[in-house]
Amino acid sequence: MNENNPHHRGARLYDLNIRLPVISTIRKQEARAVGDLIGKYAEAGCRALEVGPGTGYYTLMLARMFREVLVVEDSAQMAGLLRQKLSLAGATNVEVLNSDFHSLSLDGGFDVAVAVGVLDYVSDPKAFIERMCAAASRAVIFTVPQRGFWGACFAAGGRLRKIRVYRCQHCAPASWAPEWRCTTAEVGLKTLLTKGLTLVTALEAP
Repeated sequence: MNENNPHHRGARLYDLNIRLPVISTIRKQEARAVGDLIGKYAEAGCRALEVGPGTGYYTLMLARMFREVLVVEDSAQMAGLLRQKLSLAGATNVEVLNSDFHSLSLDGGFDVAVAVGVLDYVSDPKAFIERMCAAASRAVIFTVPQRGFWGACFAAGGRLRKIRVYRCQHCAPASWAPEWRCTTAEVGLKTLLTKGLTLVTALEAP
């Protein structure tokens, strides 16, 4: 389990945290951008992989848009909460795997791979994205905090919790899989004076 991820320490509080006003605003902006990208690549007969689903904010969306979804969650508590949510929703086409993504062999088994909010706490994003690209034949969709005022605020908040938040330059995601076509949108409190907190990125297979 990634001990650097603060949500693993308080899995049962996760859904409450994302309802806080500022976080909820950022999440809604993010969800629109992520949803648009998923819709672009989704087909009813396709398979999707989601890494780090947490309690399933995006999992139910994937379940509606894909024939089959595999989610990989390394926190046993998060995985348990997700299974409960999926059961209540009647989402029978989702398999929850409580495992470390880096220990699995998933090469080429999926059309689309998704990771939202995971790279915030990953020290080697390039290696992570390379594994995602190896698993997906059409597209990889992910989010990552970017450098700037709001990114610095996010990182400062992480330090108060003894968590390291990883941020990147706007151009970095394209370098993690240079053969793939990269499109990126900024979301999260973007203004005329500040960059958005989050980069929502799609890598399209060559």
